[in-house]
Amino acid sequence: MTQTQPAISVRGLTKSFGAVEVLKGIDLDLMPGEVLGLIGPSGSGKSTLIRCLNMMETPSGGRFLFNGREVTTKFKDAGTKIGMGNLRRNVGMVFQHFNLFPHLNVLDNITEGPRMVLKQPRAEAEAYAIDLLAQVGLAEKASAYPAHLSGGQKQRVAIARALAMKPEVLLLDEVTSALDPELVGEVLAVIRRLAASGMTMVLVTHEMGFAADIASRVIFMEQGVIAETGSPEDILRNPKSERLRGFLSRFHG
Repeated sequence: MTQTQPAISVRGLTKSFGAVEVLKGIDLDLMPGEVLGLIGPSGSGKSTLIRCLNMMETPSGGRFLFNGREVTTKFKDAGTKIGMGNLRRNVGMVFQHFNLFPHLNVLDNITEGPRMVLKQPRAEAEAYAIDLLAQVGLAEKASAYPAHLSGGQKQRVAIARALAMKPEVLLLDEVTSALDPELVGEVLAVIRRLAASGMTMVLVTHEMGFAADIASRVIFMEQGVIAETGSPEDILRNPKSERLRGFLSRFHG
């Protein structure tokens, strides 16, 4: 049986900031339809890794393939290689602090990328944006500005904005950590629906119960390496190593 090609594949990926090596040789395959949970202590390299996966951070070394094509530091594609511009159109990212444009209303925040980058006509971009807003439960907020939204609403708009580019892969970097606890559930509900729809995702999170529910695989990172990887059952519900048990105990009390 022929195995499906990974959507993302990295081998020996490293990233240094000056003399500090943050990623120390990451090998990772992300398969289409997979939801990968990235967990680990602060400073373990989780956010750096996820930022490397859409070239917001340029890896210092190693190999990075998207759908079998080598990713380069050039913006445009060249031959069989894929440039950063095309990669970012296909690998969307949602940030911890939303990063919405404060001077644009919700509809314009969502349609800016499709209109400017994908050259979609305004009517087409707006029709899709309104559909996405309905999917994230914010149909009535199209004309609102970010300053008038709650944190949970801003994050749902940020997810809709990323989806408006119709990415193949969605990267979510601690998307609930800046939210008040009572607003976390509304964002997790949107991510849960995306997972059920088959969206390929990488989720950096401290929401262990949520990761256990929706991730198809969980990676535990520590000190810039993948320390353990396995099913949610293996990693989160039945941890084998003392280090992983100690990390998880902070969330279970």
